[in-house]
Amino acid sequence: MKNSTNTILLLLGIILVTTNCNSDVEVLEDIQIPKGADAVAYNNAVTYNMVDYGADNEGKVDCSTSFNRILTEIKSNNVKYVDIYFPPGRYKVSRRLVFNSESFKGFDVHKGFIFRGAGEDVTELVCDNDAGVLSFNVNTNLFTATIKDLSFVTARDGKGAAIQFNTTDGKNAGDHHSRMLQVKNVLIRGEKFNQGHFKNGILCYNAWYPLIDNVKITSRYGPDSKNYKMNIGMLFEDSYSPLVTNSYFWGTASYGFLYRRVNLPVDQGPEDGIIKDSYFVGQDHGIYVDLKDYNYWTEPAFHVTNCHINYQKNGVFLKGVRQGFITNNLFYCLNKAGSKFLNNNDPLEAYYSVDINCHYATDLIISNNQFQEPSTLKRAAIDISSRSANISINDNIFNCEGIGIRNSSTKTSYAVNNIFGGTPNFTGSGVNLTRYVDNAGGLKIVDIQ
Repeated sequence: MKNSTNTILLLLGIILVTTNCNSDVEVLEDIQIPKGADAVAYNNAVTYNMVDYGADNEGKVDCSTSFNRILTEIKSNNVKYVDIYFPPGRYKVSRRLVFNSESFKGFDVHKGFIFRGAGEDVTELVCDNDAGVLSFNVNTNLFTATIKDLSFVTARDGKGAAIQFNTTDGKNAGDHHSRMLQVKNVLIRGEKFNQGHFKNGILCYNAWYPLIDNVKITSRYGPDSKNYKMNIGMLFEDSYSPLVTNSYFWGTASYGFLYRRVNLPVDQGPEDGIIKDSYFVGQDHGIYVDLKDYNYWTEPAFHVTNCHINYQKNGVFLKGVRQGFITNNLFYCLNKAGSKFLNNNDPLEAYYSVDINCHYATDLIISNNQFQEPSTLKRAAIDISSRSANISINDNIFNCEGIGIRNSSTKTSYAVNNIFGGTPNFTGSGVNLTRYVDNAGGLKIVDIQ
């Protein structure tokens, strides 16, 4: 019986192999490769290993030549689904790696590009030029780029951008079905803690739904770090609904996160955005949103939750925002000039340092935040301008020097159930905290303290 069973199984195997050989599919090492018209789509999905194209993974020879060989092959073979892989090692980038529209012309459906390494500090792209490392310069709205699992490193100071993405046409060419840019598990840093920093971390123009997830950016650290200041950590210009999560930017810079409208028409401005579970430490402006400056409201909701923000001039700046949440964040201020708690005799700055600056905002909930530590007396934890209104400020802790809530609007906002003081108490004896400055009389206050 056992031999009969084996014979039957052998015959069935022969029949199956014969059937496959007569079909429209070739059998090659257990991989089925389509023939005919289907082969075009199959051949358009390719993984390129940079080392296979001559890249040196010891960081001694420029890798841009190998990258450009791959781009030439993509263009000549009409490849549309592209995976470029950098194995473990260091890769010297003496000329910026530029992915342009010429390589992806001729398609009328979505196309995708993955640029990946083997992990942070396992794969390092070392910038050896003044322009930066990686640039996407495409003018199609049917393109998605994913960059992940590697480090961008520079020994130069204040030169170039680690990553730049642009659709080049000066108006938003986005497609609301796709995230056009995704950056995940990426580290952007100098060669050493006291050597090298990029001028900019990530610059993103004209993209729908860009995503930054688990991205770390650092500038220089040490006694002279103030002399080596980055410009922008993350820029989103004329883009729609950026999402930043689980990310960290430490170091001196003008802006940690900058989201702005520049070229879009007034009825097509950027909308929405979320920053959560992230750190912005050491910048002049931690999170700066500048979407509109006119009396035209669409739906630009913006949320900042569970973040740690340490700033010099503005923690969160909101211009052209409504329907927003600023919740569960920790704020503290770099500006210590004139602090009574610290006995600081430095002259006061000309500007006010503001944790949450409602420059042109409405319909906001500001709740469960902490405004902490000694600071300049020219600090306002929450500042409501004359152009802002209908802001609910509740269940926050104010334990700092300066002003808790300053209101300059005649329209109503509400301060309910907030707490003043803490341990140690920066509002206590000999320290100056003014809870409320209601210049225009539009603030309604209900305290339990």
